[in-house]
Amino acid sequence: VPGFQTTTSFETDAPMATYHGRSDDWANRIQVLVDGRSVYSSLLQGSAGIGWQTLALDDIERIEVLRGSNSATYGARAFLGVVNIISRDVRETNGASALVTSGDNGIADAGLSVGWSQSDASFRVSADRVGDNGLQGAFGKNSTERLNFASHIALEQGAELELRAGGVGIYAGRGDPTDTAGNPARRWFMGSQFVQVDWRRALSDVQDLAISASHTENRNRDNFSYMQPGPYFLAPIDFGGDEYVDTITAQHTLRISPALRAVWGAELRRERVVSPSQFDQLGGVASNYLRVFGSAEWRISDRLLLNSGALVESSDMAGDSLSPRLMLNWRLAPGHTLRAGASTAFRPPSAFEKYGRVQYYDVRGQNPTGYYTFNNGTVVPEQLFSQELGYYFAPGDGALSGDVRLFREEITDGISATEVSIIPGVRPRQSLNGQNLTIQGMELQANWALSPATKLYLAQSWTGIDVHSSPGVETRYRAEHGAPRYAASLTLMRSFATGTRLSLMHQQADDVALMSISDNKWLFSMQRTDVRLAQDLRITGKKAELALVLQNLGEPYQDGDWKFRFERRAMLSLKVEN
Repeated sequence: VPGFQTTTSFETDAPMATYHGRSDDWANRIQVLVDGRSVYSSLLQGSAGIGWQTLALDDIERIEVLRGSNSATYGARAFLGVVNIISRDVRETNGASALVTSGDNGIADAGLSVGWSQSDASFRVSADRVGDNGLQGAFGKNSTERLNFASHIALEQGAELELRAGGVGIYAGRGDPTDTAGNPARRWFMGSQFVQVDWRRALSDVQDLAISASHTENRNRDNFSYMQPGPYFLAPIDFGGDEYVDTITAQHTLRISPALRAVWGAELRRERVVSPSQFDQLGGVASNYLRVFGSAEWRISDRLLLNSGALVESSDMAGDSLSPRLMLNWRLAPGHTLRAGASTAFRPPSAFEKYGRVQYYDVRGQNPTGYYTFNNGTVVPEQLFSQELGYYFAPGDGALSGDVRLFREEITDGISATEVSIIPGVRPRQSLNGQNLTIQGMELQANWALSPATKLYLAQSWTGIDVHSSPGVETRYRAEHGAPRYAASLTLMRSFATGTRLSLMHQQADDVALMSISDNKWLFSMQRTDVRLAQDLRITGKKAELALVLQNLGEPYQDGDWKFRFERRAMLSLKVEN
């Protein structure tokens, strides 16, 4: 998807994706949803890293990506974009399937899924484990374990009930084997578990009602003893914590007239983070959010379609805020549409950005070191004004389709952490609102069906970031180069009558700053080519697939940190379905 960047590093967070760059180790300016449930984590300073790992690849039906701000529909966290990961319909997954994968770099994956139905209900249970030896230069093996349950129950009067529950655990290495003090090599754990209930009913031919409730718990366990001789020898260093999130949402959809449709609703959300190591004597922070949202789609004429919406939110973290959005679509001719629009958005600070306070104590719990991080609760929400102009094309028979998007995003009161002098002789890091920047550029994506069996996908992005002001030199440089100057991907997919399928993908990114570079003003580029060859089989009458995957056929490239490299890998997988 043009404009997105990814990393597979476990050093500061779980592997993640971000849109239009970032200036720190956390990707907190996009909203990530899994089946409509937000996986934003205040415990991880607003990142959705753990949430990206909720579902196994075989459990995913599709991934919906909305480029650009859409807070009016998806809430304040939809600051620069939205990703909604949709799981497979449980009614279409009856039977059992098993998958095993083995390959270079210690790759050892296994997964099992079982689905069944009875009366008006369908169910699915899936479990899997994926793991490898990590990036070259990083410490330790990495593994992710998942267990998920999904169900669909048809109720009376056309209502539907869906119940989901699951958990994910990440076990990974972190740190430097040569460091015995502040960042030694160690193992750490990050976990998440959730339960979610969705109820929907068609109230009439022109209106629907949906209610969703969820409870999510996130955990981070990362600690070690300080081994430097001196007064703090063996002092406990702990970066861990727990998070509890409860959300209930109601949404009403109605068709007011043949030319006018509307959606409106409300959401209550409570987030509680418990972490004495991150909040010192505060122990933790609880915050409450209330948002009311609405949007309308008005077909002014056969050629003109107007979309408008707004979000009103009140929270302990950000006070009261309003985010309107307006988008006009003009159909020039069949298969050719222009769109133009503008929106405003805000991103509330995470609990750590607002109240985080970090200092350490000796082995007896006495003699504090003084603050390494001190946030005094004064930081305010980031603000965004976004403009875009787009062209969508799908001429003729639809064999060729795509879009071009020009964008300009102005961020004010951007939050970044830098060292400040609060007490003479002490310079802790503090989150400040001093970052003001403009992100502008162009994105292109095109899909071309060369034949019924051959498809070509192209994505390109040109991104420029102009930082007008920033609290620190380090954060300024990282913000200016947080997104590649140019990035592209080209994918070819070919199916053969013999049941063989071939996928070939090449991607590149030019001139981007890695996040873990301290004050070093280094830019990196990458190119990567992957190949997948799969063959359909029958094993004792059961449907099966044997696949060979080659990742990064070229030279190793830096991933997440200048010291870490993603090297060439080969893996073989076998999937059997009953």
